[in-house]
This record gives sequence, C-alpha cells and structure tokens, in this order.
Amino acid sequence: MKLAADFSDSLIHLQTETDSLRRLKSDLQRDNRGVRPTNCRDIIAAGGTKNGVYSIFPPHDEEGFRVYCDMKTDGGGWTVIQRREDGSVNFFRGWEAYRDGFGKTTGEHWLGLQRIYSLTRSGGFELRIDLADFDNATAFAHYADFSVGQDSVNPEEDGYPLIVDQYSGTAGDSLLKHSGMRFTTKDRDHDQSENNCASYYQGAWWYRNCHTSNLNGQYLAGGHASYADGVEWSSWTGWQYSLKFTEMKIRPRRNPDP
Repeated sequence: MKLAADFSDSLIHLQTETDSLRRLKSDLQRDNRGVRPTNCRDIIAAGGTKNGVYSIFPPHDEEGFRVYCDMKTDGGGWTVIQRREDGSVNFFRGWEAYRDGFGKTTGEHWLGLQRIYSLTRSGGFELRIDLADFDNATAFAHYADFSVGQDSVNPEEDGYPLIVDQYSGTAGDSLLKHSGMRFTTKDRDHDQSENNCASYYQGAWWYRNCHTSNLNGQYLAGGHASYADGVEWSSWTGWQYSLKFTEMKIRPRRNPDP
C-alpha cells in the first residue's frame, strides 16, 4: 500500500511539474522574431488570430501577465482591461483590488491600474469601449488618445491619473469629462466632490464631481429607480439604466505621435 501511495504521489508531483513547465513555456511565448509580445497587437502581428488569453510583457515588466486579447473587433489587437457581462463579480472594491486587478480574465474582470499603467505609461494608445443593453442594442466609444499615469514616477501615489481625448463612435462621449482625474475607490478619495463619489455611486472610477460614466458601478440589470449608481454610460442610456455588457480595450495607435 505504501508503494502504491508513493507511486501516486510521484505521479501527482510529475503532473504538477509538467503543468508548471507548460505554463512557463506559455508565459515565455515569443513571436517568430524571438521577441516577447508587449501587448495584443504584437501577438496579432506575429500571427495570433484567435480571441483568447495570452501572456504579454510590457516594457519594464519582466514578469509579464495574462490578458484577454480581442483579435476580431475593428482589426483586432486589443488588450481588454475591463469587462462586465453578467454581474457575477463584485466591482465595489477597495484601492488594492483596483490597483492589482480582480475577476476572471475570460469573464468579468478589471485588469488592474498598475498593469494598465505598465501598458500605457509612454502614451501612444487608443481606447475602445463596447457597450450593449438588455434589448441587444449595441454602441461603442473610441478615444484616439488614452493613458493611465503617463510619465508618472510613482503612479500609485499620483492616483493613476487618466488622459483621454479625441472621441468618435456611436455611444456619445461620457469619458472626456474625467480626463485629468485621479482614480477614486471607496477607501481612497481623489475626486473633487464633498462626498466620496465611489462610495456614493457604489463604484470606482476617475470621478470628478462626480461622473458622466460609471462602468464599474453596480450591475443593476437595466432600468433602475436609483440614480447613476449602475453600470452607466449617460450619453447613451442616461442615468438610470445599468448596461448589460461593457468592454474596455486598448491597443497602440497605428501611427502614434512622435
């Protein structure tokens, strides 16, 4: 019996080692030039055409991290930084959770402010936000300029400030008002309101005083009696409609500014 147990333990250990090696190989994936991808656009440029989870290694981030890549929308190459789709994940969280990220990469999640900073710290990124309501209507907002903590020496101390500009799309602009603001959570207040906007509107965002969008708000599933505390994009569905689906994704601009 002891021999059988030892053999079983050895098999489990071998399987664990095999899984670790497989993950390591995946994490060290390189394109056909031997270069590690810094974002999802690098992966699609190297021939990756399927939506899914990939490892990326932004500049100055040797360890890298896993992200969901949208390889189909508008030419593909998008790195997803936020998704809401069914209310399965609690988004009313504190600073550390929003700094480090949470949720499941293939489902509802927030990539993490530090990781978004790692990707966009030098600028040259665009943002696309896809939205859907409970009647299956869809819209999008595109911003040709997006970054978080750009050129910041200590982005967390600075509050991961948002830069966003040059709107186009079908959803209307509900984000430009937030440009220049630092990120606020229920336990760290960086907004310009007398109240903590995150606590008051049950979310976390680059609030000003307070918001025109609240994509990390409560998943209230459509129309609601409360005001502006759902998953809101006010220019499209107003202040009392919580969206079914949102997805924020970024990629390098095709022709970034010099």
